Amino acid sequence: MTATLIRKPSVDHLMDTPLQQLVEELHITLDESSITDPGFTGYAYVTRDEVVVALPPNRSELEHDCMARYLIGTAFRVDGMPPLPGPWQITDMTADVNRAHQEQAAAVVRQTREGGVA
Repeated sequence: MTATLIRKPSVDHLMDTPLQQLVEELHITLDESSITDPGFTGYAYVTRDEVVVALPPNRSELEHDCMARYLIGTAFRVDGMPPLPGPWQITDMTADVNRAHQEQAAAVVRQTREGGVA
């Protein structure tokens, strides 16, 4: 993907723009997750080059639309987003993922220093 300067959307833009237009403007990959657990609402995976939002299959159009927008807002760290209603919640696992990567890198360094094959 070619690096493109993307401006963080406002809450109004995030909530009012047709979802497909929002996905295209922000260069997001909107995908279907293979996770079908009823308690799973989807995830956003963010790297330097891409944002992937994956949602579970067989959900209502309203839930799909709302969760996609909320995950996009979370991925872009949009300020002022309203809280999710009722049982829904977002878990930010960034720290856990970063910690796992750091631990994995440290293990490789230790193994290399001890003369093992990395």
